[in-house]
Amino acid sequence: MAKEALSPFKNRSTTQEFLFSPAESHRVDGQGTDSGPSADLSGRFPEMFDRQETLMAAIEAQMATATTILVLAMDIGTAIAAAADPDGDATTAGVAPLARFCRTHGGIWGRIGRQRFACALAERDGHAGAELADDLMSHCQEAGLPPVIIGWATFPTLDMTRADTVQNARKALDHGAFFGSGSITPFDGVSLNISGDRLYQADDMAGAMAEFKKGLQLDPTDANLYNSLGVCYGILEDYPNAFAAFENAMQLSPHDVMAVYNKGYLLLRQGQHTTALACFMEAYAHEPEIFEVVYHIGQAHMALAQADQARPFLEAATRINPRSGPAAALLGRCLDDLGLTRDAIQAYKHAVKINPEDAEVLSRLGQSYRLLGESLDVAAVFCEQSVRLVPDNGQFRVALGEVYLQLERIDEARAEFEAAERLGCPDHPRIEAIQEGRMAAEAG
Repeated sequence: MAKEALSPFKNRSTTQEFLFSPAESHRVDGQGTDSGPSADLSGRFPEMFDRQETLMAAIEAQMATATTILVLAMDIGTAIAAAADPDGDATTAGVAPLARFCRTHGGIWGRIGRQRFACALAERDGHAGAELADDLMSHCQEAGLPPVIIGWATFPTLDMTRADTVQNARKALDHGAFFGSGSITPFDGVSLNISGDRLYQADDMAGAMAEFKKGLQLDPTDANLYNSLGVCYGILEDYPNAFAAFENAMQLSPHDVMAVYNKGYLLLRQGQHTTALACFMEAYAHEPEIFEVVYHIGQAHMALAQADQARPFLEAATRINPRSGPAAALLGRCLDDLGLTRDAIQAYKHAVKINPEDAEVLSRLGQSYRLLGESLDVAAVFCEQSVRLVPDNGQFRVALGEVYLQLERIDEARAEFEAAERLGCPDHPRIEAIQEGRMAAEAG
């Protein structure tokens, strides 16, 4: 998560996740897209390498003895978007300043994406990077182009190869997309955090963790990188390393909510509800409107049988995110525990409206109607739906049997209780009561 663009808790609705801000959510509109067919530029620029791989191979071959290498990458998406002919002359016009710049400075260049190009210069280091990036931007402005995005990276960096510098410059472009057109961004730890975020979103956990670790080598003071790495360890259930990463993040940024929340969520997953609650309350003190924080405070209170304390937080969670089915369902359970059956019904109905196939909520809604002793036919419908969705749940069978019993549908009630017993949910008292009632009726 890039600090410069951090707004990590906007528009989130999950209740079973770590807090982890996807890089995609912060992209500036119209920036960073790089898909679709590419215009053929080989005739106009014969010196251009046509793919990223060929440019990387050329760097390894032609700059094998260079002690330092600077790669400047440019995204001409804004220039293309502003042109009337995005697949023809506009691409040529957008690339021309880079071609001139590269010839002037004795470099090699090529395409690294549909609208992305990069120039490699030997024996240039980071001290020259910012100056040459400004020079490239000036070339673009002099050509009358709309502001472009430039990212740059240098060799040597950590244990990466000369060719890897192209990929690093491309990651700097992705980083620059956070700032929009006209930005110049060097490759750094934040660039690797963004790259890791995207790999995480693509379910490449190993790749994401490798990026976060490299980012921490570049910047061991970046709390966001520690938080991101901790999330990965947590998902892999490597709890010691996850806790260590979150603790490092908290020490580096004591007022950052993500790490303390994530520590609490990890504790909650381990059943340590009291210590988890303390973490959530610490996060709440800084950010009282974050859905996940508020919801999990309510969840922790419920796990500790503190429904009265859970209620205001669960009500707040449903206010912050009225589309969260789990929050509405848990509020219903809370109100049930407080004996507020009618209020619980409203919460359950809201949860069912969000997710009509939540079998547990359907069963609880039916039970609530049964407890009121009214609308028993409606109660039966909800309980029947829950059993239809999850026929192997003995508790749902018991709930349906209780409704049938109250409706005096004795044979159907007995069938449900017996099914529950077969599913490992014994219900001998009810079955025996039905048998005794029948025997008494026959004797009478």
